Amino acid sequence: MSRKPDTKTAMYQLLDVIRKHIPFGLKEADMCQGICRGCSKKMMEMLDAEVSQWQADLDNELAEPTLADLVFMEKLARRTEKVLHRNKLMN
Repeated sequence: MSRKPDTKTAMYQLLDVIRKHIPFGLKEADMCQGICRGCSKKMMEMLDAEVSQWQADLDNELAEPTLADLVFMEKLARRTEKVLHRNKLMN
């Protein structure tokens, strides 16, 4: 039986998955075309800010994430992914 990671390790793993899955390199012009079904730009900015802040805090040992922090980050990433799919910016 394998042990579950601590919250710090789990947050590092979640941040890695988010970076690999969400296309942070999209240009603003690409995000703001045609019919908008949720603001891709705002969602991407909010997710990028959260990912960057957690990465910096973890690297500098300034914060220890809680399970609530992990759940929030996952929900934010999933909402962002849904908006990107609706706006046809992700497959």
